[in-house]
Amino acid sequence: MKKIVIIGNSAAGISASESIRAVDKESKLTIVSDEPFMAYHRHKVLDLLEGKIKERDLYFRSQDFYKNNGVELLLEREVVELNLNKKKVIFKDRDFVEFDQLVIATGSKVKLPTLKGIQKEGVIALNGLREVKFIIENLPIAHTVVIVGCGTTAANIARIIAAKKIEVKLFGVLSEPIEGVEAVFDNPVSEILGDSEVKAVRLASNKVIGASMVIFPEPKLPSIDFVRDTDIKMNHSILVDSQMRTSIPFVFAVGDCAESSEQPKSYGWESAAKDGSMLGGILCQT
Repeated sequence: MKKIVIIGNSAAGISASESIRAVDKESKLTIVSDEPFMAYHRHKVLDLLEGKIKERDLYFRSQDFYKNNGVELLLEREVVELNLNKKKVIFKDRDFVEFDQLVIATGSKVKLPTLKGIQKEGVIALNGLREVKFIIENLPIAHTVVIVGCGTTAANIARIIAAKKIEVKLFGVLSEPIEGVEAVFDNPVSEILGDSEVKAVRLASNKVIGASMVIFPEPKLPSIDFVRDTDIKMNHSILVDSQMRTSIPFVFAVGDCAESSEQPKSYGWESAAKDGSMLGGILCQT
């Protein structure tokens, strides 16, 4: 029985699994995720933070989906290594799952800067539902929230939190003022202060500002650290051909963690879902 492992439980990974099962009912199909959740709309998590939707509205596949389609779902399993010779995906606890074909659909993640104190509780790399739930649970006791970033996501988070009457300091440039948000663009954060938890930030000028949370919504980079010590060729992300095959014939990559030298790359939820569906059909032919 062929064993197909998909690393990634979002748009690309789910679409690939559906496309595979539409044709192939026999192969063993496993989806691996480092999160504890069923598949959810990652691009809608700020709507949850704003209170526009409930958590249940985020999920687009239930536990029944995996069961009814014969998909083994491995949650909270962080992939740290690939053994391509033995065809194993190795987890942080050194457990592993074997494969005949591997699909990497890990998308992108926020890369935290190398600041002193960056690992303290309350420093948030905003990647998805887990981080948004932490923010929601801790906002009622927050006095000042620091947001570091210049993009649209940073501005939206600042606006949402400021609307809850919490002081917000955004270290970046705003295209237009936001009520309740102080933008600081010429005095960056240089250190996170506190014991085990964030208490304050030190700025480049040596000024110290109290803070309950420090949120980094950017920069987002391909989530492919576990690939770097392998023979899989990469540029900014994993290099694939028109069939989404990597330099290793039995390894494929799809979504925001992949790029092709043969055609322009589209990013985002809809593109990842479309490419995942196409890849599922390709795998059924190999």
